[in-house]
Amino acid sequence: MEQQAQLPFLTDNGRKLLRKLADLPSVWLTAAALGESVGVSRRTVMRELPGMEKWLKAAGFCLVRSPGQGMRLEESDTGRAALRALLGGGVALSKNERIDRLLALLFAADEPVKTQWLANRLDVSEHTLSSDLNIAADWLLARGVKLMRRTGVGVWMEGTPENLRRAMGVRLRPQLTQMDWQQFLESRQGGTILDLLDEHDMQAVAHVLQGMERRGRFVFSDSAFVALVLHLTLLAGQVRSGTLSADGPRDIATKDAAALLMMVEGALGVRLPAGEAAYLERYLQVAAGEQDWDDPQELRISQLAALLIQGMERETGITLTGFSTFRTDLCAHLRPMLLRIMRGERIENPQLEAVRTQYPALWDAVRLVCDEVAHTLSLPSIPDEEAGFLAMHFGAILEECEKMRRRLRVVVVCPMGLATSRFLTSQIDREFPLITVERMCPMRGLDTEALRREGISLILSTVPLHIDFPHIVVGAVLQEKDRILLQNAIDDFQRQDTAARVAPAIRPAADLRYAGAVSACVVDLLDTLVVREVSAPRTRRDLIRHAARLFCPSFGLAHRVETALVRREALGDTYIPPLRALLLHCKTDAVNGCRLGYLRPARPLAEAGHDIQGAIVMLAPNQPEPVWQQVMQEVSAVLIDRPALIEALHTGDRDRAAVLLEEELAQRLQSELIGG
Repeated sequence: MEQQAQLPFLTDNGRKLLRKLADLPSVWLTAAALGESVGVSRRTVMRELPGMEKWLKAAGFCLVRSPGQGMRLEESDTGRAALRALLGGGVALSKNERIDRLLALLFAADEPVKTQWLANRLDVSEHTLSSDLNIAADWLLARGVKLMRRTGVGVWMEGTPENLRRAMGVRLRPQLTQMDWQQFLESRQGGTILDLLDEHDMQAVAHVLQGMERRGRFVFSDSAFVALVLHLTLLAGQVRSGTLSADGPRDIATKDAAALLMMVEGALGVRLPAGEAAYLERYLQVAAGEQDWDDPQELRISQLAALLIQGMERETGITLTGFSTFRTDLCAHLRPMLLRIMRGERIENPQLEAVRTQYPALWDAVRLVCDEVAHTLSLPSIPDEEAGFLAMHFGAILEECEKMRRRLRVVVVCPMGLATSRFLTSQIDREFPLITVERMCPMRGLDTEALRREGISLILSTVPLHIDFPHIVVGAVLQEKDRILLQNAIDDFQRQDTAARVAPAIRPAADLRYAGAVSACVVDLLDTLVVREVSAPRTRRDLIRHAARLFCPSFGLAHRVETALVRREALGDTYIPPLRALLLHCKTDAVNGCRLGYLRPARPLAEAGHDIQGAIVMLAPNQPEPVWQQVMQEVSAVLIDRPALIEALHTGDRDRAAVLLEEELAQRLQSELIGG
């Protein structure tokens, strides 16, 4: 203490900068880099340096400065430890780290706290704290939480328990996803925002989730695993503190979700709020990897994907529907995204600014389409962070489109020199966008087998070749005859590619049986398609009763269907706004095949602001049959993608609806039906 009393004065900024120097390796640092590490400007660092050097010299430490290189603390590990001890320990925090700590302190407090207390805990001046509070207030407001400040009272956060928990989850998630969080549990250090997390609760939740994964049915992504651990850990803390009530009736949930809820509550020793069953069910559906056609959310997901794809096709002028896996991949991303949006959760997207600045046209198109789709489907606004991830999805497929647009892969052979080869390549790039020149090859030692393995289709040579490989001879400066040869090569390649894609293959007997089952299922569904008018229903339950009798005239079977439809209705609203209809669907042992029907009320049913013009009825047997699953998924997609079908059903034109559905299913199930 006596030594510290004799040392020169050191400002708060100077102390933070020295702490950071003591914590970093002995490397050259510029003033700008050092300042950025603690959230101050280069000018501030330069202003503080003389005082820092004076203080270090008096304390017996060495700071070296070099023009063009920056500064470096020349001390051993022992010296650095001594310096940290002299400075009072701790680590200098960046602005983002300070705001993390600030939010954690406010979240943990059950009453307003004084600004002086906050400044002391964060080791900052009142002026710096005020600036940090302004930034924190803006960030919180975007997530439905207000930062309240009142003279004489203090500072506190005001918002629903759900919004407070989600906001803190957003701040915590990036830190846990970037570290070995299991190691964090075993050797955690105090003084960070992660102190909010109860390590015993985290371990308990993680143990339950890992147990589900070991049993083989569910596989959580790293981000989903961390998000769920965070959610349940913070939730348990709020229940224990009395911030959140766990009273109320439980949601109707699937067997898996109910089992997970019971295991988590047993591991945590608390009863969780009533709405958690539905939340866990959505997570499990994503983790299962396979979505069921009768999931109440699946048609919404399919509808959202279709509208996004249609909008991007319009904005870019590029057809995206030809990529068979793109829609599946997009739907996999949309499932958790829609869950976050409906719950008001905001995530961080560290690549957002890069997407905005480096791909402005893509960003503008995605932002526009997201706004249009949210309005069409009556969704909450899609945040920029989510739109940024969608831009990455569409950017990747647009890049793939560009590759496919230039898909004749060639190499150039020109013994006249590199300049000539480059000149020929530049002409081809400019005049023949469907040709991709992969590289220039030497004529000596030309390895045709290697070219075949690489997928090269053609050699372009400026001299005659005597090899067993497709090639054409062109001039180094392209003439008209050379252009004709190149265009012919493109045409031949495209014809061969088309023939290869459409030629039916000989299929094994198992595939033939599956194709027969698909065909029989589709024919059965089309033959039993029903469009029926019903008397004016007074409630949604009236439509459900009519739907239950549509394919099951006997009371016992109809009752089983009605029970299943009511249960599905309880899992989520089945009204689909763009279709202006309910989607009444379930699996049941009351039918022995896939069934599609439509109920036309004598007059629309007005309910909760919805104009219900009809009800789509989709039933399938409750046995795990892949044929039924695939056919019903495609029927759901057709209802979204082909507006003419729902219009035919609305108008009662059963024959027109059957023709449209048959055309679409024949196209979508072509590979299964003909073995392509």
